[in-house]
Amino acid sequence: MPADTLKRLPLYSLASGMIVAIVLVVFAVSRTPIPNIGLGALGLLPLAAALVDSVRLKSKFAAAGSKQTGGAGQGGADSAGDDAAGLAEWLDQRAESLAVRERDLNGRALSLQQWLQFPDAIDFKHPDDLRPRPQQDLPTISADDPMARHDRQLLELVESKTRELFDSIKRDAYRKDSGDRKVFDNERIRSDLFALVSDVVAIYRPGETSPLLKTNVDAVSRAVGRASLRLLVAVESLPGGLASYDFQSIYNVVMRAVKTFGIYKSAKPYIDVASSVLFAGRIVSSTNPLTLVAWWAASKATTYGASKLGEHVLDQQAVGLIRQLVEIIAIEVASIYSPMVRYRDVHWIYGVELVHLAGELGISDSARVAAMKQLAALNLRDEYGRVSLMRHLADGTTSRPANYQPAQSLSASDRRIVAERLEAFLLSHVLVDKRNRPQKSLIDAWQSAAADRLEIQFRAGQVSASAEEQSERAVVALAAFALQHFGDEPDAAIGRIESTKTWNAIDSSTRARLSRELESDPPFLYHPPDVNPDSEVCVRYLSDLIELAAAGRKSPSLLETGPGVEDDGVQLATWPGENALRVSAYFLRADAEAAIKCYRQSDAAHLLGKPNPPSLSPEIAAALHYLAGQSGTGESIRCVFSDARIESTEQAVALARIGSSLICFRIQTDTDQSTTKLFVVSRCPIADTRIEKVAGYVRSDCRVTFPDSTTLLVPGSTLAGYDAYFAGLRDAG
Repeated sequence: MPADTLKRLPLYSLASGMIVAIVLVVFAVSRTPIPNIGLGALGLLPLAAALVDSVRLKSKFAAAGSKQTGGAGQGGADSAGDDAAGLAEWLDQRAESLAVRERDLNGRALSLQQWLQFPDAIDFKHPDDLRPRPQQDLPTISADDPMARHDRQLLELVESKTRELFDSIKRDAYRKDSGDRKVFDNERIRSDLFALVSDVVAIYRPGETSPLLKTNVDAVSRAVGRASLRLLVAVESLPGGLASYDFQSIYNVVMRAVKTFGIYKSAKPYIDVASSVLFAGRIVSSTNPLTLVAWWAASKATTYGASKLGEHVLDQQAVGLIRQLVEIIAIEVASIYSPMVRYRDVHWIYGVELVHLAGELGISDSARVAAMKQLAALNLRDEYGRVSLMRHLADGTTSRPANYQPAQSLSASDRRIVAERLEAFLLSHVLVDKRNRPQKSLIDAWQSAAADRLEIQFRAGQVSASAEEQSERAVVALAAFALQHFGDEPDAAIGRIESTKTWNAIDSSTRARLSRELESDPPFLYHPPDVNPDSEVCVRYLSDLIELAAAGRKSPSLLETGPGVEDDGVQLATWPGENALRVSAYFLRADAEAAIKCYRQSDAAHLLGKPNPPSLSPEIAAALHYLAGQSGTGESIRCVFSDARIESTEQAVALARIGSSLICFRIQTDTDQSTTKLFVVSRCPIADTRIEKVAGYVRSDCRVTFPDSTTLLVPGSTLAGYDAYFAGLRDAG
């Protein structure tokens, strides 16, 4: 910079401004209050510097003007005017620059305030050092967060309080008579709420007589805000728009549901759907609230009928709301005294691990969208944490899962849930894309690190149990698959597995004992069994599992994720049981894709009632399951032609006969294969259609005309005659 230009700069003002900015930033980051005398000094410093600069610059400009006046005349005066204008412009630029910097500091302060709502993988011993460190150097939660050992007591308290609340609502204890009507008993509600809060505090602050006085406004306000947000999310998940109802209406719905189930024991499986253990295995399979409980409600269709099924689903979710209400209050009170309790949770750990997987493997855009959908469906204890995970996923950065110490904070069953969900995501959304598949070394490194963190094997190893014990484990796993993925009652699940080779491989006395155990304590959550991967038990189990998955009729609600917003199409979902089958094969060191191929062949055989059926794409198979189940009559699929075309538009469609009905439908799949929609073009009894033969030299096609004038042309076969190939359309039976 030229010396003359340097002399014209307001050096003292710049220096003082820089000092003030540095001081403000330091105090803002450290959150240390600035004394009043300090604020006064900061204000006087720029003023004093400006006065010094004004005197200095005025004398310099005056000296420069006097030198130019004698020799330049009017030209000198013009030069002085130009210098003044330039200085004014420069000062305006500096003022704008300072304003921009002020806005940037305000934005950073806002981001810091948001960050305080959801800690971004804070390390317990070294909060300022966010760099990843080797696993052996990480501290344990038990040493740095002594409240962690009380979490099990907290969950037991939630269970007991849920039971008490269930019984109180059943007795209508929260309302009292007031003349000819019932009103809420505010004193009873207040006393029960205070008792719940006091019991939670007693776990984390035993012997504390005035726990509220030992907190602060900031902690209590944040806990109340989080609880309000979680309660809103929980109520909004109920079908029927109950979030907009008044409290009296919501209470009536819950009380009706409680009286429907009668006793707590019969409602327990439904309440567990809302808990962190069983809920995690199902919430990531769909974002539609109705399908979260359809695993159980599907079996009730024949018992209650179509008109009652929706009511029964609502009752289940209303009962689950009891558990969520107690858990929300208990968790948020506990978070005041042990903030990390919100992150010692299977949902949070799965979300953190999923985001880390995406960052480590550099997944494709379609896989990232699938991950985002799963994050949106998690039942997190802190809704602000969802924003943190979404940001990491969008930026492709790691969420540093090791800092949450999942091996110390979660039970073995919860950690297995996380491992299985990660495996399912890897197989369904990452490895399926052969063009963008990550390198095997990256996958192995991620898997090894995740297994160390979770202390759970991603793939089975050798076990020391006897063959008889392994067979028993396999039987229990088959029953759990039927309970979770078909929605069976325990007796129905036992009846379903009685024809399997695994069941018949054990002796009669063991079968009788297992039947009693499965009925008294049903395994509602499916896991692959711990058996030797190279054993006969494993081979037999996988064969039975494939046949069990293919032979069972899938409920339409398990295959639907809700109608499209812009049209009347039905968005189809992958059946969760297929993902469980893929994970099981992978875990037991079998060829997952070969197992899925075998399942789809067997599924098509059961769908069409043929030992050697034509191959069906997964989309067509899902559509047929949905259409067959939607009829509710149990009619078989007589035939399906997936290569038909609408004659007038040449649009590709499929044609299926289900019982006595003929259905023309089309499948629409997004370019990234993430969304499949079913559109029914025409449907009517087959007797109302006109079926004609279109004779040709090599083959004969079939023309089908619906009553609405929709005309299809179905190509024939060059190997089979017209009568044989289109027998399913022409047969009257």
